[in-house]
Amino acid sequence: MQVVRGLALTFLAFAAAFVLHIIGGATNQDWLFAFAVVLIIIIATGFSGWALWFAGLADSGSRAAMVTDLLGGIAGSLLTIGVLWAANGRSFEAWHFLAAPLIECGVSALVVFVVVRAGWIQETAVSATS
Repeated sequence: MQVVRGLALTFLAFAAAFVLHIIGGATNQDWLFAFAVVLIIIIATGFSGWALWFAGLADSGSRAAMVTDLLGGIAGSLLTIGVLWAANGRSFEAWHFLAAPLIECGVSALVVFVVVRAGWIQETAVSATS
């Protein structure tokens, strides 16, 4: 359940930022568009880190944390490819596919590092079967 919660909350945050960027662009509100794009970049490039935090698994090392990290890493890498595509004038380059997983991994590691060091983690009980 923690895995689903972390991934779902992170996806909802990304979706909200994406809708916000559409609204900002459609209404010619450059400040809103720019703010939404920054949120999209931060969420997409650190997707698995955010999912681990939202799931309460940022420092657990459990099987659930590994699944969250794997699925979040895949989703984040795909979203990061989209971010790179958009930043490159809506055009793909070969390096996007190589760089995206590395960027996602690095930003997610930074998110988890900050969350753990700042003490923003919540203590969750981990069942003996996980």
